[in-house]
Amino acid sequence: MSNNILMLVLAVSMTIAGCSSTEKNDDNVTERVVASDFILEVTTPTVLSMGETIKVKGTLKYTGIKPVEVTHGKPIIRFFFSGSDEERNYTDVGYVTEFKSGQVVEVEDEFIVTQKGKQNLIVDMTADISLTMNPIEIVVK
Repeated sequence: MSNNILMLVLAVSMTIAGCSSTEKNDDNVTERVVASDFILEVTTPTVLSMGETIKVKGTLKYTGIKPVEVTHGKPIIRFFFSGSDEERNYTDVGYVTEFKSGQVVEVEDEFIVTQKGKQNLIVDMTADISLTMNPIEIVVK
């Protein structure tokens, strides 16, 4: 009975929030954030071993009707992984992309896992779009 109530409370809170959701498939997770006319989705494994390569994918979809210009950095979606010693030298803001209805931008990145324990994948948008995604926890064995 208490499990049913908990599920109902979670379902209602997710419906009310309407901003983010999580879809889990085995050891992969897809986080989703919706804001105004954009949807940001990030797919990543959540359980890895030392020395493995974590491959992450982000998609940004424009759902508006009229074309809109967005100022951003390159790439528009940037990933940072606390379980790796790798650093990224990203280009600063200065690019402009005109998004048309239904347009999707995909960004993929990978990191070599060098640290054990609970790690975080940080997703950063370098655009004049207000989208914030919570860090995604990844367990490294």
